[in-house]
Amino acid sequence: MSSVIPPRDGDATPRSPLADEEALRRAFIAEFSALSKEARDDLGADAAVLGPKVVEGAFVRAWDARAQLRTPAQLHEFLVQDVHHASARALSRRQAAHRFAAGGTTPAHDEAHIVARAIAEADLEQSWGRVMHALHGEAHSPETLTEAANASRHEAAVHIAEATKETSLAMPLAIAAAALVIAVGIGAYVDRAGADARIATALSAPDVRVHTTLASQVGVVSLDDGSTVRLAPESKLAIPTSFGPRVRAVKLDGAANFAVAKGEGQFQVHTRDAVIVATGTAFSVRSYPGDGATVVTVSEGTVEVRHGDVRTPLTAGHALVVAPGAPPRPATSAEQAEADGWRAGSYSVAGRPLREVLPELHRWYGLTIVAAQPALMNRLVTLRASLDSSRQAIRGVEQSAGVRFGYAGQNMVFRDTAAAP
Repeated sequence: MSSVIPPRDGDATPRSPLADEEALRRAFIAEFSALSKEARDDLGADAAVLGPKVVEGAFVRAWDARAQLRTPAQLHEFLVQDVHHASARALSRRQAAHRFAAGGTTPAHDEAHIVARAIAEADLEQSWGRVMHALHGEAHSPETLTEAANASRHEAAVHIAEATKETSLAMPLAIAAAALVIAVGIGAYVDRAGADARIATALSAPDVRVHTTLASQVGVVSLDDGSTVRLAPESKLAIPTSFGPRVRAVKLDGAANFAVAKGEGQFQVHTRDAVIVATGTAFSVRSYPGDGATVVTVSEGTVEVRHGDVRTPLTAGHALVVAPGAPPRPATSAEQAEADGWRAGSYSVAGRPLREVLPELHRWYGLTIVAAQPALMNRLVTLRASLDSSRQAIRGVEQSAGVRFGYAGQNMVFRDTAAAP
């Protein structure tokens, strides 16, 4: 697995050929055809199907590195070199898989037809769409907290009014104490509500910086407060331009490991299902768009996981599952391994259908494999493999799902082991 050099903070300089996304699109249209030919020449006829992904990845990485690209010539050189390097990596992975499948037989004509339909032929607009999808994550809308604060003030007033009906001589002091406690509570709530609204607004701002990783890539992002984020493949980390003591928060789509530096204020990670709050600690979060839940695993210290009004403390060595419409619950050992195993270099899956595993083989290993027969997509897969060995992952799928790996033309496929060769 390769590493992505983290982009520098700040906007591109005015001289940059990628000053904005419109400039990126113009460069994409101008360079796509020539770069696609470069990729095809590097990959050869058997692996030419990988060309569009190689070119798309080059533009995503160019956008991340735009602060260092000062002229169109520098941009062109960056893209050409990136295409060559990415083609070499893709060929290496493909050749390793091909050696593993050596001895396979040529598929029947009807099987080849199914496979051909399963892999769509990319064109320029489709490729541009995938580039934009890689650059942007979902935005959160800021929550309105005024009604809740007003309700708290009303409850305090009612409480004081009821207390004044008592005739005890001690009641004036009790009322004063209660009023003070409620006032302090309201003040703290309003302060917290204001901070939450400020963070939500910052995370949804149009100038938020998005760091992106592609399939089989791991990225490292250093934050201004000294914290470090290790991004798993196909992940997006949104960082507000106002990141600092007052807005110490990020938004995650995908998976990441956080080593949080001690500092003033709480560090927050926002996902689709939860908000994870920490000070100085280490934890990982998995929340891909296709996942049914967010899984939080703590390796050092303690975090607080917020899900609506529910706040759950989580200590080192434990993991929590947060799903929409359900209370948070401890993760099973299998769920924890699947969510956090990548941090130690392993891929794990337990009892999931092949239709869900195939996209993950692309995410973690860069392998695009399809099922030769549609019925195979329901086969259950259980495996554990090193992220450095696509062979282990393929073997795990074969053994648990009753399939065999091979090729249909230049495309990688799983076939039913019971089918005639």
